[in-house]
Amino acid sequence: MLKNPDSFRRIVAGVALLAWPVLEFLAFLTSPPGAEHDPAVFREHPALVQVSGLLYLWTALALIPVVLGLAHLLRHRAPATGNIGAALGLVGAGHALTLFTTDFYDLALAQSLPDAQAEAVTARAGELPGFLYGMLLPGFLAHVGLLTLLVGLVVARVAPWWVPLAALAGTVVPFVTMDQPPAVQSTGALLHLAAYGWIALHVLRMPDTGWRTGLTAPTPSHA
Repeated sequence: MLKNPDSFRRIVAGVALLAWPVLEFLAFLTSPPGAEHDPAVFREHPALVQVSGLLYLWTALALIPVVLGLAHLLRHRAPATGNIGAALGLVGAGHALTLFTTDFYDLALAQSLPDAQAEAVTARAGELPGFLYGMLLPGFLAHVGLLTLLVGLVVARVAPWWVPLAALAGTVVPFVTMDQPPAVQSTGALLHLAAYGWIALHVLRMPDTGWRTGLTAPTPSHA
């Protein structure tokens, strides 16, 4: 497989499409309770903070081959859409990688400072223009890029119509359930698994020649 670039890249893309929502599910499931980075909660669950922080980091890392794989499927049928979606998705994934390191700093603050001071430092960091506009907001471009790619796959008759809808719902769920337990927030990742898992299975079943030439999975009418 390592000597066959088409096979290697196809399998990496397929595995990443499955691994990303699974890692996302585990990251949400192991998150400490609460919508805010409460110092008291972080001190009470230091292991969970670190485990979930690493899982979120690996989730963002898995996004890179996911974006590249989806863009590859559009290389012939919708190259402009694929390129735009890939550019947005990669910029967002890169920023997400930096964002998920903040949990470790918040944990260190919670363990080193009184709660009021730890909260003040975290709040001040969130107000800094470089963080807000240079790191946090660009991270959301990952969602925009992924949705662009998924809509492109539907228009190109590569994926069924429900795939981008399920993916969008999976993205929205954690935001509307921020005050709910981690197990509730993690259900959004299951919707992602359904959407991206559908594409993953077709990529993994695709012959190397299909991956190389841009041949795609069956049209939505056969889904």
